[in-house]
Amino acid sequence: MSNLALRALSALILLPLLGALVLWHEPLGFGALVVLVAALALVEYAAITLPTASRWFRGTVVAIGAGLTAALYLAPEKALIWVLLALVASATLTLVDPGEIPAAGARLGLATFGVFYVGGLAAPLAILQRDAPQGRAWVLLAVAVTFGNDAGAYFAGRALGRHKLYPKVSPAKTVEGGVGGLLASLIIMLVVRATLSPWLTVSDCLWIALPAGVLGPIGDLVESLIKRSAGVKDSGRLIPGHGGMLDRIDALLFVGAWTYLYVAHLK
Repeated sequence: MSNLALRALSALILLPLLGALVLWHEPLGFGALVVLVAALALVEYAAITLPTASRWFRGTVVAIGAGLTAALYLAPEKALIWVLLALVASATLTLVDPGEIPAAGARLGLATFGVFYVGGLAAPLAILQRDAPQGRAWVLLAVAVTFGNDAGAYFAGRALGRHKLYPKVSPAKTVEGGVGGLLASLIIMLVVRATLSPWLTVSDCLWIALPAGVLGPIGDLVESLIKRSAGVKDSGRLIPGHGGMLDRIDALLFVGAWTYLYVAHLK
């Protein structure tokens, strides 16, 4: 089976399950899924960036990051407290188990970045689904524009790609693919507004689709940078055709955070 077919098959199986949890009247179900996804992505992140660290060290990084996701979800009004505790915990962990002292600073930076990169950015979608008016719809829109951007960039890049976007980090990405992905995100928002969600305004469509068309590729490139620096192609093999969990959510972490920010604080 080709990689494209595997990707499509995985999406056909997983996306309905994701949609069911997002739409479930009990928001804790989706919240628990987000914490689980964060933990799985952190396992992959720690394996990539901290291969020489002990299992105990990597496991504690996962626990701190997933704990940050859960704490932000359960009590977002205390976000500053959870962020400070996560920072202190990451620093203390590295102090207790610094490894080789010349590399201890890098270990501290990698551990702390992972906690906030995955653990911090995973929480906003879960909070949005539970707390915002039309929160479930906003979450589905964030997922749709993220995956639509990815698909649009893939097909536009294959058909029209001529100019490399950032070859040092991701040789396959093209400027034409980026434009195609952005247009796909915008089309998805406008079609949803015209058919399923008339409460969306044109401004909503623009403020979600256009930033998503930029932030999604940035999230993808950030993960590509991490993988390239570690000399690996995929973060894992959890999802057939897609690689690991972090490979699948790298763009959604950034788009989800922006969607939360827009809906909860800027709209």
